[in-house]
Amino acid sequence: MGMYFKVYHKLSKEPIATFNEHQIVDFCMSNKETIKKYYFSTGGQKDLMEWEVFAVKHAELFVQKAKEREEKEKKLSESVDIKEPSRLPFFIIGGVAALIIAAVISAFIYRAVTKDDANRRVHDLSAQTEGTDPAADAAEPQEATKPAATAPAKRDPRPGDDKFIAKAPAESLLQATWEKSKKPLPASLGPLDLKEEMDKYLTALQTCFNDRAKAGDKNLRGTVNMKIRVAGDGTVLEVLFPDDKYKATLFTDCLGEAIKKEKFRMFKSKEQVFSYYYEL
Repeated sequence: MGMYFKVYHKLSKEPIATFNEHQIVDFCMSNKETIKKYYFSTGGQKDLMEWEVFAVKHAELFVQKAKEREEKEKKLSESVDIKEPSRLPFFIIGGVAALIIAAVISAFIYRAVTKDDANRRVHDLSAQTEGTDPAADAAEPQEATKPAATAPAKRDPRPGDDKFIAKAPAESLLQATWEKSKKPLPASLGPLDLKEEMDKYLTALQTCFNDRAKAGDKNLRGTVNMKIRVAGDGTVLEVLFPDDKYKATLFTDCLGEAIKKEKFRMFKSKEQVFSYYYEL
């Protein structure tokens, strides 16, 4: 039995089809205009790949398909006694090669843009907060949008609105969790890792925005600055919203709860604190 591939819709991340080696190439070639709307996975792997990564990783399938089409065209030409060989196979191979080259270039551009965006959005505060109050000593966040006359609906203030107060898990509990990992763990998560984790909450961000807008909240759009504290087992301990516009609002309560519900990937430190922002 050959390899099989799953295709997911990028927006919903729901699987839409499973293909074999031949079918996946036909699917990609037939959907060239919309191919970036899908994620891919190989076999039973859980990690979803962007189209550019998938095309580079499985380029041999596209080349193999082109060769098969060339052989088929050649046999067809011989069977009908066509003296002048068809140029279609060369166009197919050339087209596939161009597609793969474009995918490689796009992958490099995508990684460069993603890395730049991650470095811009993520600011690791862990080193600055060791032994101090993270909320007080953190670097200045991205400049926020100035509050308008009508602010998002607020609730009564709480102690955890301005500083981190939750206790991190005990070292022994973290160690026991780390030992269960089947692969080596990094000492901490880098900017790209953190951006990937934060991208998981974009759907929740949209949901919270829509729900509060329907409830009558005004002036929700702007730069949502956050300070996030994550334990080494991936548990999101706390999420602070330092700007007055978003502090203690029903909108950011919704977003903060959504972020805390889903764990980060594990890393081998007691905790990590970083700043991040979403643009609405």
